[in-house]
Amino acid sequence: MAIDLYNPCEPFRAYNRIEGRPREEELDDALAAKINDPLWMLARQFQFGELKGEDAGSAIFAKAAINTVRMTSFTGGNGQKVPYSEVIPLETQVERLIPDIDLKLAAKLGKKFYAFLEIEGGSAPASAGYSSGMYKDLLNKRFPFEVPVINESDTAQEAAAKARTLSLQQASSFLRAMAGRAINGRGLWIELGGVFTGVNAWVLPSNQLPSGPKFINSKHQTIFQEAAKKWIAFVKEELNLPKDDEDDSWFKERLEYSFKTSVDEGNGSETDLKSDEYFQGHLDWYSFDVSKQMNGGVKVFDDTIRKREVLTVIPSEASFAGMPNSRWWEMEDGSIDLGNLKASDTDIAKILVTQYALQYSNDWLAIPYEIATGSFVEVEGVLVRDTFGQNYLVEAAHKDGESWNEWNMYSLSVDTGEFKIPEFDKRILLPASSAKTLESESIEEIKFIRDEMANMVWGIESRIPDGLGGGMDGYEAANNLKAEFERMIQEDEVPEELVLPEVNLNSQENKANTYKPQLKYQLGNTVGENWIPFIAVHQNGSNREIHFQRASMPRINELFEPHAVRPRTQLLREGINELDNQLTPLYINEEEIPRAGAKLTGTYQRTRWYNGKIVSWYGRRKRTGRGEGSSGLRFDLVLENKE
Repeated sequence: MAIDLYNPCEPFRAYNRIEGRPREEELDDALAAKINDPLWMLARQFQFGELKGEDAGSAIFAKAAINTVRMTSFTGGNGQKVPYSEVIPLETQVERLIPDIDLKLAAKLGKKFYAFLEIEGGSAPASAGYSSGMYKDLLNKRFPFEVPVINESDTAQEAAAKARTLSLQQASSFLRAMAGRAINGRGLWIELGGVFTGVNAWVLPSNQLPSGPKFINSKHQTIFQEAAKKWIAFVKEELNLPKDDEDDSWFKERLEYSFKTSVDEGNGSETDLKSDEYFQGHLDWYSFDVSKQMNGGVKVFDDTIRKREVLTVIPSEASFAGMPNSRWWEMEDGSIDLGNLKASDTDIAKILVTQYALQYSNDWLAIPYEIATGSFVEVEGVLVRDTFGQNYLVEAAHKDGESWNEWNMYSLSVDTGEFKIPEFDKRILLPASSAKTLESESIEEIKFIRDEMANMVWGIESRIPDGLGGGMDGYEAANNLKAEFERMIQEDEVPEELVLPEVNLNSQENKANTYKPQLKYQLGNTVGENWIPFIAVHQNGSNREIHFQRASMPRINELFEPHAVRPRTQLLREGINELDNQLTPLYINEEEIPRAGAKLTGTYQRTRWYNGKIVSWYGRRKRTGRGEGSSGLRFDLVLENKE
């Protein structure tokens, strides 16, 4: 074979295109692709490469070996490992928090407790002496709905707490309507503390009349205990409450959830799946990392724990809704619109899907296999037989011991340490998460921004709870509270007669001075009361690392001495009691509030689980903010005197 050394390039080859040459004005006939001409059909098949020989047959038979293990335990924020259960979705178990019981919910819970009490009392023997309605008024007085009244003896913090409730106009109207008419379930829940034996403190000693906190006849103690037991179980199931504040998986310093689950490998070893930074609002496989694998034990697998199955099927063509048919002359439905595919050179995902649908769709096959939720599944390999009788073993693209940067999908990262080569677990995780949830409007919303001019971070309460189970605009609430304080300021009494001192108008001291200074000094300005400051402080035991600590702006008015402005959202009030006294400080890690900021929302969510049960819970979600901001807070101002 001779080689031209002066022209080593391949020669140019031109291909003729087989296309119609219509002689009519309209192209309908030419584009109709009629099949009444066999030669035309053969030409089209030749044009599309269907007559070109390929040394490959079609897959007609496949076997797949699949290993399955299940999650066995769950570890939340309290660090206690509990058995894994799918009574509720896993994301509900992770996200659920103890919400602040609003007034409507308090009335509903109080009514429910009274209904349980009437049922238990009605089923009690006649010797107990229980009659219907005998404790209704006593319960209304013991756990009332009260409209707060600001007294002269109240401290500034106590008056501010009452003024916040009065500034919520709809909530105040609801309190006035329910006062003396209903049982406050919120107060009942706080006093019982989730323990039904708390009703023992209400039992009267023998031969005494109801007074103060004691109002239950000793004969009816068992009736109240049974009613309280059922009521507490109802509240926990209705709201999907964790056992206590320490049982939830929310870490306030990081503004995200953290938890882990464990998988028993069936050979004496256990694998931990951790999720240290979950805040997206939807729990899926990508939320997990393989934390550690405790090897050891026997190599023989326990069949009751580790399930291995060999599946024999006829593979089917992989497809998706709206994908064009792989054969050119096959009829398609109206959902396909290839002309509507508009992708730029940066839309890599759309280009890949389009190329797959148009060129390689008949090269991909699917083997359906159902797995249970909470499973960790490994495909050992797939054996495929084609029409020529040849068998091919299909293995994973990423194999153990090969380079870590090879292509893989749905693989979990293995936590190997900061300075070690990353590893991946080839298995597929299917967590027990809900497919679709309904989410309420934001009950609370906080926007964290960095203010470089003031050198601090602000937590802006853009939405706060309205006291009736919803949310309201934080700026509007701040203005309403300011108006409530202005309403309380009493005007000074004006005397009926004014006695003016005698003034010598001819004296030099009493002559009018027409000079007005052009400038004036102002100590500082202020910001809206829904702007909560966070200042940078050193972490304990470190001279370099800092975190943000919740601070407060002063509220100054004529009624009270200067006092701290407290937040109104549940998240930012962490460590502050109802009387606005700070019991513990609140810290947020510096890295959780980047220059882009962060937005945190609290909502109620509702879903239907696969067993038909309706599940509701209160949780939080974190999103990226909109960048830096400025509060306009300044000190030592020299301003133009316009007075």
